[in-house]
Amino acid sequence: MSPTSPCPRLFLGARVFDGTSFLEASDVRTDANGKISAIGVDFRRRDGEVVHNLAGAWLLPGLVDCHVHFREPGLERKEGYSFGSKGALHGGVTTVCEIQNNPPLMDSASILRQKLHHLRGISHVDYAPYGSLVESSLAELPAIKGLCPAVKCFLGCSTGAGGVRDEEELRRWFTAAAEAGVKVVAHCEDNAIMEATKKQYAEQPELLNRHDLRRPREAEVESIRQAIAVATEVGVHLHVFHISTVEGATLVTAAAGRGMAVTGSTAPHYLLITADEAHLAPQHRFKVNPSIKYQEDCQGLGRLVQQGFLPVVGTDHAPHPLTEKDRPYAHAASGFPSVDLLLPLMFAAADAHQSPPEPFLHAVTQGPAEEFGFQQKGRIAVGADADLVVIQPQLGRVVDEAQLLSRSGWSPYHRRLLRGFPEQVFLRGHEVFADGQILGPPRGEPLFV
Repeated sequence: MSPTSPCPRLFLGARVFDGTSFLEASDVRTDANGKISAIGVDFRRRDGEVVHNLAGAWLLPGLVDCHVHFREPGLERKEGYSFGSKGALHGGVTTVCEIQNNPPLMDSASILRQKLHHLRGISHVDYAPYGSLVESSLAELPAIKGLCPAVKCFLGCSTGAGGVRDEEELRRWFTAAAEAGVKVVAHCEDNAIMEATKKQYAEQPELLNRHDLRRPREAEVESIRQAIAVATEVGVHLHVFHISTVEGATLVTAAAGRGMAVTGSTAPHYLLITADEAHLAPQHRFKVNPSIKYQEDCQGLGRLVQQGFLPVVGTDHAPHPLTEKDRPYAHAASGFPSVDLLLPLMFAAADAHQSPPEPFLHAVTQGPAEEFGFQQKGRIAVGADADLVVIQPQLGRVVDEAQLLSRSGWSPYHRRLLRGFPEQVFLRGHEVFADGQILGPPRGEPLFV
């Protein structure tokens, strides 16, 4: 066994969640290749194995966060992979899919390769950056396909991205992706509707500063409707990110039910927070695009996750310095850190929706792993990567933003009581996090090369 190889491990007496359900088995064995080699009961220690007596603690697959913004290269002052990946481990996340929404965009195979190579020795978790679906990337899409899980398209303007200009442009971009055989992940908001809303409330400052009114339900729903129509017409697989409305989610799930290649995901804040709470939060901490909506949307999205119709959740982790949030509404940055709390937020969501935890845990483990083609991730199964998280699910604590690992140094969930914090995290058999501390050097590897 080389010095960089993980040691074989034996986890005994756990409650094992495999990515979909809890198993009858209580013991998991991992090997010197960083793979899960056996699952069962009454295992005995073998020579050379490190034994972890879990005594009823839960053993979960490492989480897969399919939507983060670490802003490297270009804006490392806001996060960067070194800080962002440490935060990921704090949240139980061992794999991230990351969107570059600041220059340089990932619009060519050469830029993607540079990024994949550069992050070795920096990232503490495995990583799979998305490509960018923009005008400059269209000719590159066949080469980009093998280097990323999908390409990101902004249908509406957001931080660092102006959005698609019109349906003709959208059709051309989606057609290019379809011809290259690459999946499209999309931010869906309609710019025309948002501009009309801005004009509508121009003389009502008390309403103009409501983010849920400036970026209303209709903007998301109409954009999703248009995206599904064009994607279906040209034959591209569309995944709608961070769905904030139950109507938008219903459009996606209905299309999938008709056999269309349309899928979607939501985010923890849409399952936990309402527009009024977001509006009242100090320093615009919950200002995010799309905006946080209403109780009926929160309840409806939670119901779809619980029922398995919306089986993917990603944080949309988008950190900014708090000085860029603590400004007048129009100048306050949109987005906030949350990858460092993903696992406890999913327990909070399950509790809020009076649900067993399984579907909410599935949505951050096997659900996103299957959606984006990571066969070795998000599950506890023989042959899968030994990405594992140990938790005591009933143990809670109050979030202290000063103890979190994101470079931003703050959290919109500051002072909230959450449960299910990771106690230990393993990446391909290496213990990389324990008792709130990062262990060892950065071991993250690209999932595409």
